[in-house]
This record gives sequence, C-alpha cells and structure tokens, in this order.
Amino acid sequence: MTNLLRRLLGRGNTDNLRTQTQRRLETAKQAALHPTLYAQWGVPDTFDGRFEALLLMVSVEFGRLTRADNAPAADSLLSAFMQDVELALQASGVSEAGMRKKMRQVETASFARVEQIGASLRSDRSTRQDILNAMFSGQDSAQDTASRLDSLLHRLYADEQGLESAVAAIEELS
Repeated sequence: MTNLLRRLLGRGNTDNLRTQTQRRLETAKQAALHPTLYAQWGVPDTFDGRFEALLLMVSVEFGRLTRADNAPAADSLLSAFMQDVELALQASGVSEAGMRKKMRQVETASFARVEQIGASLRSDRSTRQDILNAMFSGQDSAQDTASRLDSLLHRLYADEQGLESAVAAIEELS
C-alpha cells in the first residue's frame, strides 16, 4: 500500500531503491574484501583495515552517484553502509550505552572522508595521502599500497561500470 501511494505521489518505488542500494553495498564489500588487497597489496587484514577498504569502495560509488545527480541513491548507500557498521560494532562488543556516542564519531568521520575522497576523485587529484593517513597512520612504508589503492579508486570512478569492474581491476593492477 505504501509503495502504491509513493508511486501515485511520484516518489518512486522504495523497494527498487532498497534493492539497488543492497546490490551496490554488496558489490562494494566484494571489492573491499578481495583477498589480493590483503595478501599482495598490503592492506591491513584487521577490522580497521577492512573498514577502511570498504569505506574507499563506498566513497567511489557515492562519488559516481553524486556525479550522476542521483542524491537519493547516494544517501541510501551511505545509510546502508552506516547500518552495516553499527551491526559490526554491536557484534564486536560495543555496549548499547556506548553505541550512540561511537556511531556519532564514526558517522562524522566517515561522511567527512567520503566527501574528501569524492572531491579528490571529481577534481582528478590523488587520494594517496588521504589513504596513507587513514589506513596506515601516515607510515611512509605503505606508500606503494596507498598508490595502488589510489589508482584503483580513480579507475573505478572513471569506469562506466564502476564497482562492477572492481574485481577485474584489482586482479589486473596486481
């Protein structure tokens, strides 16, 4: 009934947006969790490393959706990502009392980083230093990994298929 009213009022099918969002998020996860990133490229195989890799993939897709003037889909992707982060934090043992504060911190930092990476992609600037600082605490020894990830992000942002081509791009850049 709600979907019928939304369509009659011109607000579209929310199930379709939800389905597309879940597909985008699953594609981002598939790319971010590709074993090559950890075994060959040097992305830390930790909770934080996986979070950072997923945030990078979500940032690319968010940037592509924003570029295409699809703000509802971009916002839906970030919302779904944050819901997944909250579930992961709950599973890792963050208490209910601490969850609200932790999520506020994570959301603020994540949204700022998504926008920062998106701005770099839009202006064709390097994201290497951003990656180096966020994922590796600025360690110079991770320059190669940060450069590879930067190349991957720019390639996916420019690719017509976006994240759909991520696995092939990762394997080709390895």
